[in-house]
Amino acid sequence: RNAHNFPLDLAAVEAPSINV
Repeated sequence: RNAHNFPLDLAAVEAPSINV
């Protein structure tokens, strides 16, 4: 999780695979 990539953090809710 990167602060500048916070939108990806939201996507991680739908795709936990992103949140490693």
